[in-house]
Amino acid sequence: MNLKRAFTLVELLVVIAIIALLAAMLLPALSKAKNQAAKVTDLDNLKQIMVAVHLYTTDANDVLPPPNWDNGNGTIPGWLYTPGPSDTNIYPAGTGLLWGTLPKTKIYYCPLDDPALPTFTQRPQQLSSYAMNGAVIGYDFRNYPPAKLAVMKPADCAFWETDETHPEFFNDGANWPDEGVSSRHLQGGIQAAFDGSVSYIKLNLWYEDVAGTNKNRLWCYPGSADGGGPNGHNQ
Repeated sequence: MNLKRAFTLVELLVVIAIIALLAAMLLPALSKAKNQAAKVTDLDNLKQIMVAVHLYTTDANDVLPPPNWDNGNGTIPGWLYTPGPSDTNIYPAGTGLLWGTLPKTKIYYCPLDDPALPTFTQRPQQLSSYAMNGAVIGYDFRNYPPAKLAVMKPADCAFWETDETHPEFFNDGANWPDEGVSSRHLQGGIQAAFDGSVSYIKLNLWYEDVAGTNKNRLWCYPGSADGGGPNGHNQ
């Protein structure tokens, strides 16, 4: 009689252990690959946003779009939204000055920005993962109309991916540099410059510029000696 030999329990346990070990070895690589793909999407999103900004300035006598520096209490249309009445939705989707050029919701979000997370649902404004640099109006100086594109240095930072661990930083469409950049991309952040270029920056380099007391690529308001408006570095 020709009997087929079955696996023993020990052999099955060894096979299961090997599979588990291989899975554990592959998971970090898969996670890194997913993060890298999201980083590429962020770079592409901000590239498209900057193209839209440049198109806007072409039709606006080189004036940059307002940054939605309003803390949810504004009346001035900005790049991300046109503020709604205080008794309704003050962050209406699809009403920003760039929407006519970029009418796709996903362009305004990082793929890793999870709407199911409590920190996301706590955000006052849930329209975008990115923020504009409030330097274009001098931060709290609120110098309207915003600066012209030509007076901003090409390498100065125009947009970045907001730190998602602080829902309060999503109070409108703009931020101070020291409110921080997202660290979800392996200890680095995504940023866009006024010349339309986009890049990945390590967090230590970002916060070196944040700590600077002189005008630099983050503190770049052209109407202030230190680039920080009336409060600027010491807000």
